[in-house]
Amino acid sequence: MNMIESKIKVKLSKDLRKKYGIKSFPIATGDIVSVRKGPKKDEGGKVLRVNHVKRKILIDGITIAKADNKHKEFLVDPSMMEITKIDTSLKGRLDKLKERAANRDIVIEEEPVEETKEEAVDAGELTETTEAEEVTEAAPEKEEEKDDYKQD
Repeated sequence: MNMIESKIKVKLSKDLRKKYGIKSFPIATGDIVSVRKGPKKDEGGKVLRVNHVKRKILIDGITIAKADNKHKEFLVDPSMMEITKIDTSLKGRLDKLKERAANRDIVIEEEPVEETKEEAVDAGELTETTEAEEVTEAAPEKEEEKDDYKQD
């Protein structure tokens, strides 16, 4: 049985259920989850890895302490967690959410994706400035403030 038979589906939080109109969705690396049951209850974080063979999920920040004070990764069962934020940057996930929501007559608004400064510069929206230019631009403003204090 080397093939992955199915994707691992995880329950959605109440907010996401209202937003998308679905109860569960396949989990992927990058999703934010919180543990609702078991020894790691009320902990959560970003999904680092999904193990389809063992049907377990590795979450950032959830480890177990060993006797020699080393920490070992702790794999969590998907039935013990819920997705609190879906990573829609992965190809096809947003389309799948829209498709499943459309079946229930729910319209999904796209969340604005925050651009990094480098992406904005590449798109021509920002101009690159060096730190020296920023300092020289800020310096005259400080001198004007000093002049205002002397006049009063």
